[in-house]
Amino acid sequence: MDSATLTVPKRSHLRGAFSASRRIGRETVGPRCNGQDSFRVFCKDLLGRVGSLTTKSGSFQTPHMFPVVDPNLPIFSQDVFNGLGIRAIMTNAYLLKRGRSEADVPNVHKFLNFKETVATDSGAYQILEYGKVGVDPEEIVRYQERIDTDIGVILDIPTGYRSGPARARWTVDETVRRADKALAIRTRNDILWIGPIQGGIYVKEVARSAKQMARRDFAIYALGSPTQLMESQRFELLIDMIMATKRELSPSKPLHLFGAGHPALFPFLVAMGCDLFDSAAYALYARTDRYLTSEGTSDIREMEEFPCLCETCRNATPRELLRAGKGKREYALSYHNLQACFSELRRIRDAIRKGRLWDLMEQRAYSHPALKRCLNRITRHAEELEASTPVVKPRGIFHFGSTSDARPENLRHLSRIRRVIFPRRARLLLLPGRWRRPYREDPRYRSTVSKFQEREHARIMFYSIPYGPVPLELDETYPIAQTESVEPEDSSAYVTKAEIISQFLRNLSPERVVLVQDGRLGEAVGGELKTWLPRSRLAIVNGVGLRSDQLGRIVDRKLSIQT
Repeated sequence: MDSATLTVPKRSHLRGAFSASRRIGRETVGPRCNGQDSFRVFCKDLLGRVGSLTTKSGSFQTPHMFPVVDPNLPIFSQDVFNGLGIRAIMTNAYLLKRGRSEADVPNVHKFLNFKETVATDSGAYQILEYGKVGVDPEEIVRYQERIDTDIGVILDIPTGYRSGPARARWTVDETVRRADKALAIRTRNDILWIGPIQGGIYVKEVARSAKQMARRDFAIYALGSPTQLMESQRFELLIDMIMATKRELSPSKPLHLFGAGHPALFPFLVAMGCDLFDSAAYALYARTDRYLTSEGTSDIREMEEFPCLCETCRNATPRELLRAGKGKREYALSYHNLQACFSELRRIRDAIRKGRLWDLMEQRAYSHPALKRCLNRITRHAEELEASTPVVKPRGIFHFGSTSDARPENLRHLSRIRRVIFPRRARLLLLPGRWRRPYREDPRYRSTVSKFQEREHARIMFYSIPYGPVPLELDETYPIAQTESVEPEDSSAYVTKAEIISQFLRNLSPERVVLVQDGRLGEAVGGELKTWLPRSRLAIVNGVGLRSDQLGRIVDRKLSIQT
């Protein structure tokens, strides 16, 4: 793959849908549509969830991407899908109906030769593409029931990318009106219905749409009109649209994002709370000899070898595949592209279970500038991600730099230190938190900590790159003692962290501060403290090269000096 190329699939003539959530916060296992328990959540990280969705034809894991299948030109058999662990696919009910007589109503499972979950789209994308479809909203709802779909989508009105505000408002209102009609005429309780959310690039309209749809009894909710944003790499706006949606929906239901099918985007979308996707990109890209990976897209004509070990990549080189017939090449590339999507979804589920979804996002963010901008926008919503992130995780975390400062764990730490009780006018000893965790176990400072931690008017605090100020009381709590970090090269990072530490200390109004200076952060902290502490209340000790007994004597003397 060319790491400089990130192409996002254009919307195919097939679409899919899924999803829902109300008020981000404590997770509940929601009632299933029509009395069933369809969606279950097993573990969470950020707004991402590992769960399962159950339909009348079976269960499958989430996050999940529905491979969109052309009903008139399917590529793979169920054996291929099963071999990749795919238990749910999507097709287009409108395309299935078009050209058939009223009496010719196939069972969608038999028609596609797929016994497990089949979701059907209603043809709304054709409205976006061509302006209209030859079917009315009530007719397509009844048709989806007749073909025995497992998951159905009402015929909504997509807002699209270029709609003005008035058009966007109308698409929201018309979609709600159609939703009410669809719910009124449905006759089967074993089908999970999707409530589409519209509004396009107008985030307030998206929020209004989500709020309206959340009041209606859908098993799944789906955010529409993202495809053109993804094509133009306007991921920042897409993130805001997803967040506006999540705020209004119940966390007991899954959220589907229409048309998302590039594995490079999956970690970011899942982190924002998307549980389901649909796409035909795996096949569309193959038609133009494009090769998907979790980092971007490559043209196989520019590749010497495949980095993957799937069946396609093991059995042929790029040159051999180019010499093959077009049909064989499309099949082989479609297989690889589908495998790349589901490998990334497995990776994401594993990251959620380990509490490492943020780490995965940071890795992916540096594969393309557009993805880095996407992560930067996600950091603006960090407080809402923090609310649904577990307090304790099975593994420690990594701190890579300024982007990591927006991790939920960092925000939680800043909230905690405000609750630590510090006596006013205390004498503070500031020690470096660098080489050992817990910081108090650093051999250079262990005896100093032991000597002064019981002093009545002395308080100990560490200063660190990942977390800034760390009171001794929090030194052994998660994730302080379980964090691996790297010291930044950029001097501005030290200044930023020093400002946070300095402001925290200033709010404490200490009688005296003794700073044991070590490293670039220690120098930056000293510089900040000098801006507001008079020399009579600030003592700076160069801790480099001092033995622990020497340091203890110096600190004792500095803390004892009367101001």
